[in-house]
Amino acid sequence: MLCDAHCHLDGSSELAALQRDEHILALINCQSPTEWETNRQLVDGHQPLSFGIHPWQATELRWSEITPYLEATNIIGEIGMDSVWTDVNLLEQARIFEAQLRFAHDHRKPVVLHTKGCERAVLTNIQKYPNRYLVHWYASPEYQADYIRLDCYFTIGPDVLTDPAVTQLAKTIPLNRLLIETDGLAAVTWAQHRPVTVTDYPMILKQSLRIIANLRGMAPAELEATVYQNLQQFLS
Repeated sequence: MLCDAHCHLDGSSELAALQRDEHILALINCQSPTEWETNRQLVDGHQPLSFGIHPWQATELRWSEITPYLEATNIIGEIGMDSVWTDVNLLEQARIFEAQLRFAHDHRKPVVLHTKGCERAVLTNIQKYPNRYLVHWYASPEYQADYIRLDCYFTIGPDVLTDPAVTQLAKTIPLNRLLIETDGLAAVTWAQHRPVTVTDYPMILKQSLRIIANLRGMAPAELEATVYQNLQQFLS
């Protein structure tokens, strides 16, 4: 069975319906109260939802606004820090990131991490809060071994053949910590430099499985079963 360990629906009822009808297990990201309510209606209980304040929105919401959603979700994320794709103040990012890490640790909720350009800072912070972590689309050649030593899960994104750091990670992640993701259709369009539609979605996941299976010398069907089991374990 197919799975997608990190997906943004972006309001697409068509994508939500396809995931349901094709029995694709997908962890659906929500990064605002409005998105949580929208996605909750779209998936109608058929998919797990994660909730967290993304580093790009670190200054936009008050803690009192997000607490009910952190309490409602079983998975915190995606949360983290970013020095590449946003100009949000890093001190503010760090403040809200650590508050959410502490909440997740205290409430025993696993976490999805965003690390872009701040791989070392995120690594330092999560070491203070032992937990079950999923590192979303890690694309740095640095600190890979350090995250692996912390027993993190990793998602491999749709640029696995074009980003050398992602290619290397896909080869070296322990098999029981390996996951795949799309990050949503807009992210696939960005990564693969081509337009994609909802009907392309299952094939995108299958393509990632074939590529990674080839890199690891496995049968795609074996890898498909393994990553599905891995996602179930992360969610449990």
